Amino acid sequence: MKQLMAGCLVGLGLLAGSTTYAQTPTHTPPSNMTCPGDKIVWVNQKSHIYHYEGERYFGSTQQGKFICEKAAVKEGDRATRNGQ
Repeated sequence: MKQLMAGCLVGLGLLAGSTTYAQTPTHTPPSNMTCPGDKIVWVNQKSHIYHYEGERYFGSTQQGKFICEKAAVKEGDRATRNGQ
């Protein structure tokens, strides 16, 4: 019985498609954070790549911070190239 249930669960995972691996943001920008004329981005501090709101890794990498995009560029960070 356990093998049957495990097989069903694996099958359901395979049929669910690509949405099963999408990450859910674990961090949200501080409510008082503003970037007049700019966008708030999430910078992965390990890779120095930043992500925009709505992208897969926005607010969800282990080592990161919210910052204004212009400040991120000044720090030497760059935008993601694949839209994730």
